[in-house]
Amino acid sequence: MKRLFIAIHLQATPALLLLLEQLKQQLARERISWAKSENMHLTLKFIGETPEKAIPVIVSAIEQALESQKSFEFTFDRTGVFGSRYDPRVIWLGSSKTSAEMNLLAEKVIDACDRSGFARDRQNFVPHLTLGRIKGLEDKPSFQRVMQQLPQQVFQQSAVKEIILFESILRKEGPLYVPIHRFVLG
Repeated sequence: MKRLFIAIHLQATPALLLLLEQLKQQLARERISWAKSENMHLTLKFIGETPEKAIPVIVSAIEQALESQKSFEFTFDRTGVFGSRYDPRVIWLGSSKTSAEMNLLAEKVIDACDRSGFARDRQNFVPHLTLGRIKGLEDKPSFQRVMQQLPQQVFQQSAVKEIILFESILRKEGPLYVPIHRFVLG
């Protein structure tokens, strides 16, 4: 069994690295598991525990789904939090504009996985980079102030030229993401 997900891997820009560093400093007292810059990715579909024999089926379905998919640009310019104001769970970076190209790409991948026996998620697709997973907050008002004061600006602009089927290996020192198959977009 392999723990799989399909994502767009990103090379973090200096602006994104600075944002991450500032958040780490301003929220140093809080219990937050920060994403590593080398692991920055936008998940299109989390598949989960998968028998190895199913991998060729997934790869084939995605290759077919992406035959006419063109590459495109995507801009990350909006920070936010998943969870409630009282119980924030994830700090994220996303886009202030809906991207038809990104939504179409995700829809193709999700449909291909669904046809391969890996059902759709209940929640809607929200394109984002996870910056930190909140384990616990000592000072929620301070956390909320930090989040409200973040500038809403372009932190990352990326050309989406490929997506990757990754294996996620969970380790004590953080996850290791191993590329299994790359899908190049036209």
